[in-house]
Amino acid sequence: MKLKTEHVFPPIPDRSNDWMAYDDDTYDGAEDSHPIVGWGATEEAAKADFMEQWMDHEAERDMKAAVKQMHVWDSFLDQIFGRRS
Repeated sequence: MKLKTEHVFPPIPDRSNDWMAYDDDTYDGAEDSHPIVGWGATEEAAKADFMEQWMDHEAERDMKAAVKQMHVWDSFLDQIFGRRS
């Protein structure tokens, strides 16, 4: 991952989203690709927002993989021990 930040400074009075942070290896700028983008009033806040979202995404992905693996093991054990008909 190559974390990059940009000072966006949108033309609005709200300064809470002046900075954005993203993974330069995966971000293509297209909204329909659903990239992880962190926003904040400061560069550090944008980085922190990005990392929080990234950690949530990774945890969800890991959980889905664990559930899939659990189903594989259940199926295997069912075949071995005939637990289900």
